[in-house]
Amino acid sequence: MDNRRFHDDMLNVVKSGQAKEIIEDGLKNLDSKALTSEGLIKTYKIDYESVEHNPMGGINGKLYINNTRNLYVTFILDMDSEGNLDRNHGISSYSSELDNMLKERNNE
Repeated sequence: MDNRRFHDDMLNVVKSGQAKEIIEDGLKNLDSKALTSEGLIKTYKIDYESVEHNPMGGINGKLYINNTRNLYVTFILDMDSEGNLDRNHGISSYSSELDNMLKERNNE
């Protein structure tokens, strides 16, 4: 039962407004026009089944970009010393397919 409550608590953090800001800021660091009609990254969806506790602390998870499973981004959310989500974390890696698309876009 405690594991279920712990997982539910992690999901609540991932669904929070503060987490949304951190994730969206990270996407805008990848694509300055992300989440606009001009951006390569138009939408994202959190894969809630991927959310898990990071053994080093924090929460790991995955986002799918533009409803495409091979375009994904992983994220890390962690708390700072004051109990808020640490803005120094966020996007940790992304798929090679997304990387190639971003490189092509930057070379235009």
